[in-house]
Amino acid sequence: MFRKSWFFGCLTAVGLVSLSQTAIAQRADENAVNAAEDAFGTRVGTEGVGLYDSRNVRGFDPQQAGNMRLDGMYFDQQAVFGTRLQRTQSMRVGITAQSYPFPAPTGIVDTALIRPANHPVTSASVQYSVPVGQRSYTLDYSTPLIQDKLGMFIGTNYMPAISDWHGKNPFWTVATLWRWTPSDNFEAIPFLYYNQQLDGEVQPQIFTSGAYRPPRFDRDVFFGQDWADRRYNDRNYGLIMRGTPFKNWRLQGAIFHSDQERLDNYVVFFRNTQPNGVADLAVRRDPHHRLTSNSGEARASGVYTQGKYRHTIHLDVRGRDTDRLFGGGQTLPFGQATIGVEKPVVRPNYTYGVRDRDVVKQITPGISYGGQWAGVGEFSVGLQKSFYDREFGKENAAVPTPTKSRPWLYNATAAANPTRDLAIYAGYTRGIEEFGTAPDNAANAGAPVPAALTKQIDAGLRYRIIPGMNLVAGVFEVSKPYFDRDTANIYTNVGSIKHRGIEISLTGQPIPGLTVVAGSVLLKARISGLSVDRGLIGKIPMGTPPKIFRLSLQYGPASWHGFSIDTQTDYTSSQYANRLDTLRIPAAMTLDLGMRYAFKISEITANIRAQMRNAFNSYDWNVDGASGRFYVNAPRRFSVRLAADF
Repeated sequence: MFRKSWFFGCLTAVGLVSLSQTAIAQRADENAVNAAEDAFGTRVGTEGVGLYDSRNVRGFDPQQAGNMRLDGMYFDQQAVFGTRLQRTQSMRVGITAQSYPFPAPTGIVDTALIRPANHPVTSASVQYSVPVGQRSYTLDYSTPLIQDKLGMFIGTNYMPAISDWHGKNPFWTVATLWRWTPSDNFEAIPFLYYNQQLDGEVQPQIFTSGAYRPPRFDRDVFFGQDWADRRYNDRNYGLIMRGTPFKNWRLQGAIFHSDQERLDNYVVFFRNTQPNGVADLAVRRDPHHRLTSNSGEARASGVYTQGKYRHTIHLDVRGRDTDRLFGGGQTLPFGQATIGVEKPVVRPNYTYGVRDRDVVKQITPGISYGGQWAGVGEFSVGLQKSFYDREFGKENAAVPTPTKSRPWLYNATAAANPTRDLAIYAGYTRGIEEFGTAPDNAANAGAPVPAALTKQIDAGLRYRIIPGMNLVAGVFEVSKPYFDRDTANIYTNVGSIKHRGIEISLTGQPIPGLTVVAGSVLLKARISGLSVDRGLIGKIPMGTPPKIFRLSLQYGPASWHGFSIDTQTDYTSSQYANRLDTLRIPAAMTLDLGMRYAFKISEITANIRAQMRNAFNSYDWNVDGASGRFYVNAPRRFSVRLAADF
């Protein structure tokens, strides 16, 4: 951790040096509402709007499904990849995912990397939040080193954070990206991202012993343990190259490295919580864990045009080499404690067991074809062969347990344009997916879940209601195996799950100055299999709300001269909160209020952003579908952010 005085000194010095430079907006104009093309999920900087995010699309986890992309290229993400190098992050589903070759079920999360500016620019921001006193300081610098040939971006972020649940969560980040364009037909983008979490306190995990919710407690009290910290080191680096060496053909290649070192890792449990809040306190400590992956993709794309017809061929191979070292921890009891009430205990000595090792090697070559008939429609087909090999066992085991799979994966989509304003589409996708690891409260905590085949069917339409106002509506069905804890508390495959739903997006400007991002999903999730037939689990998965609604409004006409106001409304319907479907948590709705003021002082472009989150201070419970843990939403909080581009 570096000293704050050093940080502010650098912030001031770099800012003053660049005052005389002409600047373009870099961070001061970040606005997720303005950037959103639809309501399925968009993130710009620290702000996000829309229905979905990188860990939840159509009720599933796209990161777990291997659907992360960096600038459109396959990326097996193991470590935190934050906002320092991110221009935008978009969730692509249905018709919005059709332009991606070789899609997979559960949607695509595409992070567009930032590009260096074409003249020197310094961007700085400071944010402060109350009542927790959370602070954040960022500093970015971008400049051409060789005009129109080589550009550089470097940025850092320091947050001596206190989380919404009042635990300390400090971290700092440094990242750099370079872009080399020796000609109009070639570019190379190397980057490096490093994030360090510094002794972050862990949020207590609450589990009840029956079909009831935990009692309310004071959300301003941290009732974990000061010594139960987490220290992570996250590293991501890679190289993306693109070029057009031949007429009609474009070559793209990317190689990425992503690893997370968990130097200290504790989990604080409040188990068997009673209606009066009394629970069994236990703390688990794990030894050093490391999650590492090398991944990448090589793609050749040929485009041939004949009058109104366009033909696109993709020859592709993507792969990964993932090595995970985890487990070996010990959980110790500390008697009874009450949730929401501080109970410091003395840190004991833990005895570690043998860690588990999970190694996956996967290569997937493929070919796809897309045909377009201008003004009429388009279709595409893709075929892949995945070579999946996995070895799992104890660290340094002489004979780990091998598994392999060689499935054929395929996809097909079709779209038609009956009118200039209307497009209809349909698609089918088959994929292979890993299902993460067993949750902390399972007997096989941390154990990897086997890979299995998944499929997705969807269809829908996109309609331009008026110029600048678009409606996207679709239906979908995603089918996957279902994993849960069995009667022996082993997290394993207990059946299959289907998510059927309707999703709607409405975005645009119905009147000058008013921007709307509205989305809704109606989801019918059902489990089938022997565990359901025997009555061991219910047929509706817990933690899966059947209705979600998100509405973001921003109003700032030109006559307001850079001032705007905004609101965000989130509604989540009632959902089941236990495995037998005998307990429901109520529906929840929160309202956020905000304002922005964009202004210039000489050559400095600046923006003040103020927000009040959870304006009515609602108190709502949520439940994690994998583990069954309860967690409460954040209370009302205020934040102010000042960003400037020099």
